[in-house]
Amino acid sequence: MESVGTQEKLPFKRAMRISIQGIRIRLGRSLVTVSGVVLGIAFLMSNLTSQLILKAVQEERELKQTVDLMQALVKSEIGVIEGKQLAVVAFGEVSSAAEQLLSRIRRDQPAAISVYGIKGEAYVQKPLAGVGEGAVAMLVLGDSTSAGISLKALTTGMAGKVVLDTVDERQYPGEVSPSVRRELFFGDQVRQRQAEMKAKEKQALFRTAWIALISVFVTVIGVSNALLMSVTERFREIGTMKCLGALSVFIRTLFLIESSLIGIAGSIMGVVAGAILPMIVYGCLYGFSTVLVSLNYGLLGLAAIGSAVAGTILSVLAAIYPARVASNMLPAAALRSTV
Repeated sequence: MESVGTQEKLPFKRAMRISIQGIRIRLGRSLVTVSGVVLGIAFLMSNLTSQLILKAVQEERELKQTVDLMQALVKSEIGVIEGKQLAVVAFGEVSSAAEQLLSRIRRDQPAAISVYGIKGEAYVQKPLAGVGEGAVAMLVLGDSTSAGISLKALTTGMAGKVVLDTVDERQYPGEVSPSVRRELFFGDQVRQRQAEMKAKEKQALFRTAWIALISVFVTVIGVSNALLMSVTERFREIGTMKCLGALSVFIRTLFLIESSLIGIAGSIMGVVAGAILPMIVYGCLYGFSTVLVSLNYGLLGLAAIGSAVAGTILSVLAAIYPARVASNMLPAAALRSTV
């Protein structure tokens, strides 16, 4: 009795060539399958890109409105800034809004701006105890809640005793001099705006997750349906390959390679389309310069990579069931098929 020899396994390169040839032969159906992946990933990527653009534009608008508010409050206390001397003190990190406020104040051509804790050639650097000498008003910026100096010592030598502070919790040691008027500006409004933005971000996150789930279903169902149809059309081809000695593993490999190629191609095209289209739409609405400058390209790149990887993985996962159906077919039953 002769023993059955070991079955030879076809190399992966051969499986790759057969899969590519199958895609070329069924180019029409392959394009339909790719279009399903493109639509699903473009849907996902466009939503992610839209959220990034809207967030960037909203932050830019909020920043401008905040600076406008701060500038209006400063002018309401000081009046015309041109020709007057101002003092600026920073305790801690200065916000972007405060930096833009200082830029606007410089454009109003004050006589001088004496500062402590802020670098820049446009300012007159002074020690903390004498920074307010000769100034009509003082702006206290920064996020630190501890000043480390009394208001009386800080305002020594000022021509006017008006202190505009951005932090209402900031602690000044010692008693407050009756001649010093400390006004709070911008603090309450900022907290209110930040709370509103956080609520909007939560709503946007829920909406993004829901749309991402829908795009996942679209991609999986589209690829699975197309590959199942491909299995049905290739009954005789599968039966012939199995009669010639092709193993079930090889048949599964063919379909998984085909689905991965379709997933990669569809995901790349979907990512490109999903990133460009929102930029064009929102560029027409808000201005291309605003969108392109404010957009976070690091997060956009992560979203693109994540969407492309997700599309490829989903395409492969969607092909598992059709591949199992094809590999489990009996050669004789496949050859008898009239499909």
